[in-house]
Amino acid sequence: MTVPRFVSIKTRFVAVALVLVACSSALWGWWAWNTERDLLYHSLQREGRQMLTMLSSPIVNALLYEEMGVIEEGGLLDNFIEEITTSSTLQVINAFVTDQNGKVLAHNKYTEYGKVYDDPMTRRALSGNSFLSLLHSPSKGAADELDMAMPLQIHGKRWGALRVTVSAAPLESKLQQLTQRIVASALLYFLVGGLISYLIGRSMARPLQRLTEAMSSITGNNLTVVLPPDRDDEIGQLQTSFRNMLERLQQSEIERKRAIAGLIQNEKLASIGKIVAGVAHEINNPLGAITTCIYNLEQQPGIQQNRNLALIRQGTERIERIVRQLSDFSRAATLDLQPWCSNHFFNESTEFGRMALKRHDLVLLAEDRCQPPTLLHLDKGKIQQVILNLLLNAADASPPKGRIMLTASSEGGHYRIAVTDQGSGIAQDDREAIFDIFYTTKAAGEGTGIGLAICRSIVELHGGSITFESEPGETVFMVTIPLLPMEGTDACTQTVAD
Repeated sequence: MTVPRFVSIKTRFVAVALVLVACSSALWGWWAWNTERDLLYHSLQREGRQMLTMLSSPIVNALLYEEMGVIEEGGLLDNFIEEITTSSTLQVINAFVTDQNGKVLAHNKYTEYGKVYDDPMTRRALSGNSFLSLLHSPSKGAADELDMAMPLQIHGKRWGALRVTVSAAPLESKLQQLTQRIVASALLYFLVGGLISYLIGRSMARPLQRLTEAMSSITGNNLTVVLPPDRDDEIGQLQTSFRNMLERLQQSEIERKRAIAGLIQNEKLASIGKIVAGVAHEINNPLGAITTCIYNLEQQPGIQQNRNLALIRQGTERIERIVRQLSDFSRAATLDLQPWCSNHFFNESTEFGRMALKRHDLVLLAEDRCQPPTLLHLDKGKIQQVILNLLLNAADASPPKGRIMLTASSEGGHYRIAVTDQGSGIAQDDREAIFDIFYTTKAAGEGTGIGLAICRSIVELHGGSITFESEPGETVFMVTIPLLPMEGTDACTQTVAD
């Protein structure tokens, strides 16, 4: 299963904001560049038109004077052309005057004198009545050129046209400088926008991070959490929803624990019913000895009384111990963790197990492998209930004359109790559901299906686990619970002394 990649809301917000800032920067730069370009070209065109308009009348007068013979032909026209080419505001490439047939009368290049121009621009200027201009690129990589033409006419008579071509190189140089400024401004705008977006994203994501941390601190054993202050926005609504959900979970957890406690107690009562026969046998033996001793006391006074009194004391102590164990086992279903030495706990659990298996034709073998004894931190009655349930299940699964093995060991900071039987094993189809409540493999009326579920709940309340391994002829259930940091015989001795 592929785990989806985590991308935070802050990262997404900053990424979207940066894209928007970059797009807006590019759009603003493009608009500013095109606007400035149009202004520069309009300014160039305006200056050229102003110059051609100012010179058109003097050139017409010069042509008129030449026709009248007042001045020498071409003299004044060359002066006007020179004045145009030496303009301080325009970088003139070509400047020439043609007659009404397109023949060059004056040109800044003397080799063009007398040449007839028949290009569209000249034809339009000779036939038109207004200023003309055309921006074009002469060749790839060269600067653009602005070609301008002004008809030369007066009182309806046409004298020719004035043509001027200027270079747009100064304009393009200004545009390059403008481009650099726009790029620098856009980059600065992008960085500032990115920083502001990050700060806004962080301020927006911080309440969500706090709420996430609060939600992450929720565990099965801890449903209490301190939420951030209330807010009047969507995050505040989310916090309110989470708080309401948490309250419902707390109520559900209370009800779940109450139900588990009831199930544990019911299962405990059912287990007590199964060991009544064994307990009765255990109690009847000392009661019979006590009755015999009392009779002997009545019949044989004297020294024999001391021996009978000792037997009575032993019997009553044994009965008292059995009753105390039953009382511990059947007390209210609350977890009461206390320190216990492993050898005392194991011996008592073994004795309890033997009593429970009295009516079964089985052999119970017990082996305590904890050397030295280990200090446990557990609810003795609850764990003994787990052991008893596993032993009774093993007894139901074992063949007649079979053996059940109860072992205890400690390793890796854990205390492990194993119950092994010689039954036919657990079917493969039943293994996944064996710990589910109300699931049982026994015949109707013989099993409730809550025993192993209760065992798992008790063990998990202790922070441990219950597992099993099964094959035909051998099934092992293992209960593992964590140990106290303090271990060893001294700790056990101190615990018993206390």
